[in-house]
Amino acid sequence: MRTLLSRLRPGSDTLERAAATLLVLAASYQFGHAASGGRYRAAEFALLVLIAGIYWHRSIFRRCASRDVTKVLAGLVEAMAAAFRPDGKVDSQLAMHGAGNHTPRDVVKVRSLFVSEVHLGTRGCQAERLIDFLRHHDAETVFLVGDIVDGWCLRSSWYWPTAHNAVARELIELAQRGCRLVYIPGNHDEFLRDYAGAAFGGVEIVDRAIHRGLDGRDYLVVHGDHFDLVVRHARWLALIGDAGYRAALACNIWLNWIRRRFGFGYWSFSSWVKLRVKNAVNHIGRSEEVLASEAARSNVQGVICGHIHHAALHDDFGVRYINTGDWVESCTGVVERYDGQFEIVRWTEARTTLDAAELVPLAQAAA
Repeated sequence: MRTLLSRLRPGSDTLERAAATLLVLAASYQFGHAASGGRYRAAEFALLVLIAGIYWHRSIFRRCASRDVTKVLAGLVEAMAAAFRPDGKVDSQLAMHGAGNHTPRDVVKVRSLFVSEVHLGTRGCQAERLIDFLRHHDAETVFLVGDIVDGWCLRSSWYWPTAHNAVARELIELAQRGCRLVYIPGNHDEFLRDYAGAAFGGVEIVDRAIHRGLDGRDYLVVHGDHFDLVVRHARWLALIGDAGYRAALACNIWLNWIRRRFGFGYWSFSSWVKLRVKNAVNHIGRSEEVLASEAARSNVQGVICGHIHHAALHDDFGVRYINTGDWVESCTGVVERYDGQFEIVRWTEARTTLDAAELVPLAQAAA
C-alpha cells in the first residue's frame, strides 16, 4: 500500500496516466453507444474527446521519454567530466575488481571489436568485466551494436552506479586515443536514433553500417530489433518480456554470489533457462534466418548483430552470421583479428585462462 501511495504522490505521472486512460475508455464506450443508437452529434463529440484523450496519453509518454533522455545524458556528461579530471583517480569499486592493472603484454591488438547488449542503467550489467575486456584489446574500430544504455529500465527507475560511469569514460578515452567508435542504437536506446548521422566527441551514430572485413566479406552491422515482430508490433508484450528477463537476471546476481562463496565460477541462470525453453530457441533460430536474409538482400556476405543475447558465428543460411552476445549474461564480444578471422570471446572463460597463465610464472619463481 505504501508503494502504491508513493506512486500517487503529487508530481507523479501515475495519477495523470490513470485519468487519461479512464478518459479514453469512457470516450470509446460513449462513441460506440452513440454511433450504434444513431445519435451522430453525440458520437462526434465523443470522438473529439477520444482524440483528446489519446493525445493527452501520448504527451505524458513523450514527457517521460524526455526525462529518460535527460537522465541518461546527465550520466554521460558526468562520465565525460570525470574523464577530463586532472587527478586521474581510479574508482575504488573498479580497483576492487582489478580493472586497469594490466601490463602491455596483456593487451591484444585487433582490427575491430563488436560489443552489444551492455544495458547500462540495469543491475544486471557486467560493467567491470566489460571494462576489463576493453582494456585487454587494442582495436582500430569499436562497434557498439545497440542496447548500450537501457532507456526502458531507466524510465521506471534510475540506477547509474560509478561502474557504469566508468564504462562511458572508458569509451570516451578510446575515442580520445584515436579509436573509431561507431554506435548503432538498439530498441532499448532507441532515443539515440533521432541523432543518426551525427557525431559526438568522436562517436559516430548510425542506424546501420557496412564493414569490409579482412576476410574479403562485406558485413551488414545492425542491432536486429527492426526484424523482431514482437518489438515492432506488440511493444507491450516486449515490455512484459523485458520485466521477466530482468527478474531472471536478478536471480543471476544472487546465485553467482552464492557460487563465489563456494569457490565456483560465473554461471548464467537466465541463459540456461532461455536455451531450454522451446519457444525461445525457435525465436533465436528465426531471428538468425531473417537477419541472414536481410544481409543477402543488402548484397553483402555477412551480418553482425545483437538483440537476442545469444552469441553465435556460423554460415548456416548462406551468409556469415555473427551475433555479439551480451554483457548481462554471457559476457561475450566479437573480435576481428589481423589475419581476417572473427572470433567470439567469452570473457569470463578467457579471463580465467589469463589469470591461470599469470599464476604459472609466479609459482615457478616461488619454487
